Amino acid sequence: MANDLNILYLIGDRGLDLTKGEGYKIHVLKIIDGLKKKGHKVFLLTINENPLLPEFEDYRTIPHKYLRFFFHRIFPFTGTINSIHIFLNILRLNKLYQFDIIHERFGLYSHGGILASKLLHIPHVIEINGPSIEEKKLFTKDIAPIQKFTAKVIRKFCLRNTDHVVAVSNNLKSFLLDNHLINRKEKITVLPNAADVTAFNKQFDAQSLKDSLSLKDKFIIAYTGTLQVWYAIEDIISAFPQILKEIPNACLLIVGTGQARKTLEDLAYNLGISDKVRFMGYVQYEKIPEVLSIADVAVAPYKEVGIPFFNSPIKVFEYLSAGKPIVATKIGQIAEVLKDQHTALLVTPGNIDELANAIIRLAHDEQLRNYLAKNAKIEAQKYSWDRYADHLVDIYRALLVKQP
Repeated sequence: MANDLNILYLIGDRGLDLTKGEGYKIHVLKIIDGLKKKGHKVFLLTINENPLLPEFEDYRTIPHKYLRFFFHRIFPFTGTINSIHIFLNILRLNKLYQFDIIHERFGLYSHGGILASKLLHIPHVIEINGPSIEEKKLFTKDIAPIQKFTAKVIRKFCLRNTDHVVAVSNNLKSFLLDNHLINRKEKITVLPNAADVTAFNKQFDAQSLKDSLSLKDKFIIAYTGTLQVWYAIEDIISAFPQILKEIPNACLLIVGTGQARKTLEDLAYNLGISDKVRFMGYVQYEKIPEVLSIADVAVAPYKEVGIPFFNSPIKVFEYLSAGKPIVATKIGQIAEVLKDQHTALLVTPGNIDELANAIIRLAHDEQLRNYLAKNAKIEAQKYSWDRYADHLVDIYRALLVKQP
């Protein structure tokens, strides 16, 4: 077996548009980049409406077309057609690249990858980032009963027949085992997300950036990431009047955009703090480390939504890498990665007073801020994309050893 591997990275989820600056795009980019830096060849195959992916090399996009038949809301015609295209494309690509591994980021209805892997006798790894069926019901809209039944059958078939599963959190691992979607616990590995530790640990001229943003002498509380309904960004805005009573020079810097932005802007306006909350909008990912460098405190607020917290927020690992004092919600993997009073101050979900008091405490205690920041940088070393790639390669090689 050669030292370098030929890896097919497959995205069968038509909902992941790799031309947008979402967290999943960073996740995919960094995994592929990490594997390539180890000397492996990675080819990306993805369903995407835009055929051009400027930030990727060695890829093929399968055009997505939403099929509207009479029964399209009952049976997933589009997902089935996409899976057929995936299956056929893998067969063609394998003639050129002779893949050692098929690594699939799992999506609803996607089963072309597992079928091709069985036909070609190539080890197949599924990366799963959440129970998409259950989350879809909560965060967007539920799918039709027959579609849901089909999606569950496909999910169970794929997870039972793949060679290994990479889950993003322990809560997700428990969900997969408790619901008998995976029949052997040794078949699943938990790999939390990570950060580009080097990029976020760079030294920047923070004062010049603060001056250019008219934030001189401000105590800056920063949030970075998309503005979606499952984040509790409204909690930090709601806590801000209380924070301002103790820290009059406080400024909330919200970096990112998303469907919740208008609601959050309205909330700040209604609380009379619009001048204290700065919505920066979309910022190129490469600029995020510099923007984050001006933050005195970084926040990661989340809410309880009726199901376990399955996520592995990339922002948490980026905050650690940047050496920022963190205030975060004590929920799911966040409470596993961040150590209360050591790398962060953790607060109860939905408790506005706790959130405000934690930030006020940090503002008044520079020694505590420095202590958390120092520990954050040390802890960040465990969660680099370089280490993530090492873990993946270990999984791949273990599977290849078992190959006849």
